[in-house]
Amino acid sequence: MKRLACILILSLAALTAGAQVYVATDKSCYVAGDRIWCSLFSAPGPAVAYLELRSSEGTAARARIALEQGRGGGSIQIPAVTPTGNYRLAAYTEGSEPAGPVLSVFNTLGTARVKGGVEIAGDGEALPAPKDIQTGYGFSVSDSGSLELRNTSGAPVSFCVSLYREDSLPAPAYRSISGFVPGSPATQEEGEVLCARLAGADADAVADYADTNTPGLRALLAAPGTGDNCYSAVKDPDGLFRFRTDNIYGDCDVVCMLEDVDPASDCHLELVSPFRYPAPSDLPVLRLYRGSAPDLERRTAAMLHGVSSDTLAVTLPMHRSHFLLEHECISYILDDYVRFPTMEEVFVEITPNVKMRKRKGVTHVYVLLQTPVSESVPQWGEALAMIDGVPVPDQSLIRTYDPAIVKVVEVYPYRYNFGGSIHGGVLNLVTFKGNMPGVLFDDNVRIYGFEGCSWPEEHRGGETLYWHPLLTLGPGESLTLPSEGMEPGVRYVLCAEGLADGVRPVHLRKSFVR
Repeated sequence: MKRLACILILSLAALTAGAQVYVATDKSCYVAGDRIWCSLFSAPGPAVAYLELRSSEGTAARARIALEQGRGGGSIQIPAVTPTGNYRLAAYTEGSEPAGPVLSVFNTLGTARVKGGVEIAGDGEALPAPKDIQTGYGFSVSDSGSLELRNTSGAPVSFCVSLYREDSLPAPAYRSISGFVPGSPATQEEGEVLCARLAGADADAVADYADTNTPGLRALLAAPGTGDNCYSAVKDPDGLFRFRTDNIYGDCDVVCMLEDVDPASDCHLELVSPFRYPAPSDLPVLRLYRGSAPDLERRTAAMLHGVSSDTLAVTLPMHRSHFLLEHECISYILDDYVRFPTMEEVFVEITPNVKMRKRKGVTHVYVLLQTPVSESVPQWGEALAMIDGVPVPDQSLIRTYDPAIVKVVEVYPYRYNFGGSIHGGVLNLVTFKGNMPGVLFDDNVRIYGFEGCSWPEEHRGGETLYWHPLLTLGPGESLTLPSEGMEPGVRYVLCAEGLADGVRPVHLRKSFVR
């Protein structure tokens, strides 16, 4: 008996080792072009998780999901060119091993298939008959005119819920949260740490010079927009710049630049990808049935038609204190004034608390600082100049910038410590487009396309009638689920998965005909 117990313990440890992230999806079968709605569970601590939709032929799609106290939600878009086959949706954080469910993808817009991953059933082979399912623990459901989900676990539950239409498409084996072990909690990280390295023919020379001089080599990373995504980092001994962000959301551009580096040198920053591209294991072969054609046509029509969703960004608050969010600024909406042809004239005629001067051929921007009334002499500080929230070290770009594309001039008349440097105020030019149009940077500045964190969203309509990634219920509390769009005689599946008290898995899976 002792030996059997040891074997069981070792087997359980093997199943849960490294499985510190669990990802739940709205369903398990999709058509190419669909969106996979996700809810993540992990031990509290990590600020972001990485998702990859992988087959034996590589990664079809990937996404970042922000985490707050071990919970997060978002989505991953399946490209329309994704081959038909089974895929592993691998989810992981920096300190965990990739793990996730098997999902089936059907490409109804092309003939591409995963090599060796698809087989065709015979003409006379019947589709598997649907089965009634009701399994789980910690939830109960009643269907007396409306669907009501009740928490029977005896503890507060954080969970996700999905209500979707079941059809003839062969689904992978069901996988629930029941065996998930979150692991030990840690201090909540503020956001993702983005890493960059030096690249270019002069990278070694620049690094050697920086290592033997004080201060060390400093770099900036910023995403154009509101100004709250601007970060600074110094080179670590291992040669990497680590930007500690507060998670950047949505797909955007990020600007990477080096401070105090000769513009003529061939040296720039190169972002390091955090994705691991794990090889999927034990992917079953996807079996295709000719009788599934009507369901595939219906799903394709629903995918092309589109559905509604609501962003739930308020559930994942920002942690980091940011100067441009905490301080009031003086805003000049330029359309309220006579338009002038140069920014220098704008500062003279419109913004009396900003001035521009040249010293030894170098342009400097100054801001009139707010000082106590007792100080009779006004103080002008050398400002940090920004365009759409991105620092502009070469302030001659401000002098030559076209004021016709500037919507607002924002002035922060306070001293600002950014990346270890003290600036006498901040000047931010907000353009109409918000993406720094017309800015010509030096060659050592790089702009990269960036796949930011996916927003958590509530989803309604289509094949998934209802999806919510981040719900909570107290002991004995219930939730009435939307049931609009349900058709009589059609089979549906209700699935809820979560953690009671943050550690105990609870789940429910029930199929029924309306």
